[in-house]
Amino acid sequence: MKKDMKENENTIGYRISELRKDRGWSQKELADKIHVAASQISRLESGETVNVSTDILVSAAKLFHVSADYLLGLTQITVPKSYDISQMNLSEKAVKRILGGNIDMDVLNRLMEHDRFPKLCSLIRFYFDDTLVQGIAARNEIIDLTADPLSELKSTDPSKKAEILKDLRFLNSQKIGSNEADIEKIKNEFMRILRDIKMDMEMQRPTTDTAAAEAVRGIREALPDKPEGDLTVDDVSGAVAAYVGKVFPMDNGTSDLLKQLAKQMMEQSIPKKGNEK
Repeated sequence: MKKDMKENENTIGYRISELRKDRGWSQKELADKIHVAASQISRLESGETVNVSTDILVSAAKLFHVSADYLLGLTQITVPKSYDISQMNLSEKAVKRILGGNIDMDVLNRLMEHDRFPKLCSLIRFYFDDTLVQGIAARNEIIDLTADPLSELKSTDPSKKAEILKDLRFLNSQKIGSNEADIEKIKNEFMRILRDIKMDMEMQRPTTDTAAAEAVRGIREALPDKPEGDLTVDDVSGAVAAYVGKVFPMDNGTSDLLKQLAKQMMEQSIPKKGNEK
């Protein structure tokens, strides 16, 4: 007997149906977008199909920009507070360091939450891209143009030689290296952020939202006791499923499905050797 989907808003069929309707798509349009038959969507939404394939789950989550947890009925939050690893554009090494406990998550949270952190990242990018180099070179050229007449005056009027040499030394001291200004701005911005964070920590102010950090710690605790470099995708996906299982109790079938999903998403985020440059 088919389930009454409106009586169970936690089913994947109901949630996909509501997301589809919100966008004004027909079942066929949704099916075309995730590359399945329209009949599959119909059976899923009606409740005839209960166990959805990993491919459909992943495709629907990406298409609707929601978490797989929401589609599986594990949370009422449509947009996840913390995104899947593959959505963060983190490298495999960065993920392993976070999960392996080599990163102080409190410090990382406070840095990333600071209002000026995006500006710091922009300044670092300018430094990497040499964005300001031409401007600095032009500034140094202007100083040289100003110094040239003084050098000539030094030869024509020996009586002012000492004063002119003093002025020339001052002008030359104002010239800076091509990246010196970038580094100084980065240093000042970073120190300003560090001072603010130190004050917050001394006053025991918590981060605005520790959910992501707690989740990472929970996943890390569920990892097998191995060196960081020995951790595998299976280890991490198993830890993800184990942590979620503690937060949202689920049966073995759902746990296995979540583990497969986590593994697939991580594998998709890791470049294949043939594609590495």
